Amino acid sequence: MGVVGMDKFIYLTILAVAGIFVFKKMVNPPVGPKYQLKAILFVMGVKEIPKTRELGRHIFTSKARANRIILWVFDLWAQIDLFEHGIVLRKAKKEKIVFFHELYAIEPLLINSYFVKGKYFGYIFECRDKSNITLKSCDLCDLDIFINELCSLFPEEKGEAVVMHA
Repeated sequence: MGVVGMDKFIYLTILAVAGIFVFKKMVNPPVGPKYQLKAILFVMGVKEIPKTRELGRHIFTSKARANRIILWVFDLWAQIDLFEHGIVLRKAKKEKIVFFHELYAIEPLLINSYFVKGKYFGYIFECRDKSNITLKSCDLCDLDIFINELCSLFPEEKGEAVVMHA
């Protein structure tokens, strides 16, 4: 074996080991942590949510993990503010206000990374106009606290929404 043959052998060995590693992780990935996820249905409540256009008092703020927001990632919000009657989503120079009476449901989801199944969690906000907003724990700090504060706005006694543990 010459120098060229030895180089090819080393490259092929490294490539084979990397391929076996990736294949094993794809076939049997490790599972991420367990999360206490909640789902909220706004249309199943006994009473209807008041159709107000005022946000009310500020309750909680969740900010993005990254200092800079990438412009070509369209669903990445820099800050989310929770108010009594709605949510304000902010990024760059845009702001979107979503009132609770405009929402159909908030559903949890598990997000996989390259080699870990269920590494992150997130929530899909389904609006009545068929649009969706996705929030991910890998992008936002304190998303779990945000959702707990949101669920505390809809206790079972009020009957405006149904909160379920998923």
